[in-house]
Amino acid sequence: MKKTILLLTMLFVSLSSKATLLTIDLNQDSYQVGDTLTADFIFTDIEDDSLGFQKLLSSFEFSFAWSNDLIEYSSTSFGNLLDVDPSFASFQTIDTETNSLTINELSFAQSIDLFTAQDGLSSFVLASINFNVLSNGEGEFILSNILFGDAFGNNFTNIANDIDDNYKPYVITATKPVDVPEPASILLLLMALMLIMKQRKVN
Repeated sequence: MKKTILLLTMLFVSLSSKATLLTIDLNQDSYQVGDTLTADFIFTDIEDDSLGFQKLLSSFEFSFAWSNDLIEYSSTSFGNLLDVDPSFASFQTIDTETNSLTINELSFAQSIDLFTAQDGLSSFVLASINFNVLSNGEGEFILSNILFGDAFGNNFTNIANDIDDNYKPYVITATKPVDVPEPASILLLLMALMLIMKQRKVN
């Protein structure tokens, strides 16, 4: 009997051992001044419930900081896998400060609607945040205060949100565009004259 209980306990732990992650995917490796930097926030390695089924995400919240002298916040767009209730739009908020942002979304959808939208997906985008690149240098993106809620109103219990280990800063290189000097007007005139003289010799 004790062996059976131990086996069931180990099975329960193994089924629930997956650590849910929030990762950042950038649209480019490096940027020029004036470019748009887009950071996609991806929900992945989704935690299983006690029966081994992947949990459904019904709400999330996280904070996000950056080097404000290099980039400037522009806009946010939310993903479409929480806002799936046919009657009520999900509740979405964005709280911006000088060099940070807190974003959250709460779905009013039933479990069946969330299941239809999210079933079979190993990862999906929660939100995309756009920035204007302002100046040269390198900066950091840092995630913190990560919370996920399931379809039954419970918080995910196995979130890997140790910044030093799982959310290392993302480096942005904003390189200045190279200015190509325009040819002097006199040089253009000389080239045109040379071309005319060459054509006359041919004729």
